[in-house]
Amino acid sequence: MIELIPIEKAIEENSRVKELEKQGFIIIPEKIDEYLGDFKNRVSVEPNENYWKEKRVLITGISGFAGSHLAEQLFDLGCEIHGTIRRHAVPMHENIEHLRGKINLHEADITSAERILGIFEEIEPNAVFHLAAESFIPTSFREPARVAHNNIIGTIKLFEAARRFNSNLDSIQVACSSEQYGLVDPNEVPVTEDIKKNPFRPRSVYGISKCATEQIAWLYHNSYGVPSIITRGFNHEGPRRGIQFVTSVVHRQIVEILNGLRDNIIIGNPNSIRDFTHVKDTVNAYILVSEKKKFGEPYNVCAGKGITIANYVNLAKKIYDITTSVYVDPNRIRPSDVPLLIGKNDKIINEIGWKPTRTIVDIIKDGVKYFEEHPEQLGIEAH
Repeated sequence: MIELIPIEKAIEENSRVKELEKQGFIIIPEKIDEYLGDFKNRVSVEPNENYWKEKRVLITGISGFAGSHLAEQLFDLGCEIHGTIRRHAVPMHENIEHLRGKINLHEADITSAERILGIFEEIEPNAVFHLAAESFIPTSFREPARVAHNNIIGTIKLFEAARRFNSNLDSIQVACSSEQYGLVDPNEVPVTEDIKKNPFRPRSVYGISKCATEQIAWLYHNSYGVPSIITRGFNHEGPRRGIQFVTSVVHRQIVEILNGLRDNIIIGNPNSIRDFTHVKDTVNAYILVSEKKKFGEPYNVCAGKGITIANYVNLAKKIYDITTSVYVDPNRIRPSDVPLLIGKNDKIINEIGWKPTRTIVDIIKDGVKYFEEHPEQLGIEAH
């Protein structure tokens, strides 16, 4: 039996992190008011409703976390929404149940060329958002071949369909990932889109598959003129995040504590530093970059500040006035982790006008509220 480790014994000191903290790139709970002050009166460019109204949009992976939020936003903009879903014996898609009757669903395996081309021919999309992927990194360690096949071959089949059916297509966005950067040297932080300054060093098959996804989009744009939109999303979080992801692991346990169902919090690596953006801000960026038609150009979608997982937990405890103990479960630590990821978002701010407008406190409160409103998901251990 693996023994849990008190978080205090698992915290590691890092001089570079201390330096980044002094430079303002690290969020610490003790100075949260200073951080929140940066968001006062902050505004972002919003999508042009006249541009999107009545456009036919295809979202692969529409029933996923980000896909469901993207569908909501595009529906509000007046789009005709279509989305691919996996075939299940019982067709349950909790994330989009509230959109039933407002969106059009198409059962499809994205690795099936015939099926994907058939969907293109049927709906003649004006814009495509490619979010379908196996995104839980531990799965890519357990089933590397399946994850690689799904994420890479699925992207090729999608772009082949876009190449063969290109008459009405204005944009095809691929949701790439900060995991492409992987093992970032602390002196390279914050990470830019410049591959010479920040080369890809992925530390998982998932990260490798997203490098391939981006290269496929770039290749089809430069070789065939496919209108490829490339976004490199850093960690995006909020309501409906899968229970196996770290923020939801924390949010769910907070709700369990508030309801007297547990008396501690258990996490994986407390020293990882991540750049968290609210999912609603992230999908807003996807829409804006597609609208601006910045083809073949990668854009970081990030907040520009990082937080250790330990301090994420400490901040959540502070918000809900919880004093419970926190432990580290060695079973939840990956074979190879990415220690530090903080992005630089100057490019998307300057060229697109997008800015993150929701704070890390919003992420925590919205995530906790989701589990409070879905008590059926409490008491489920996430690994």
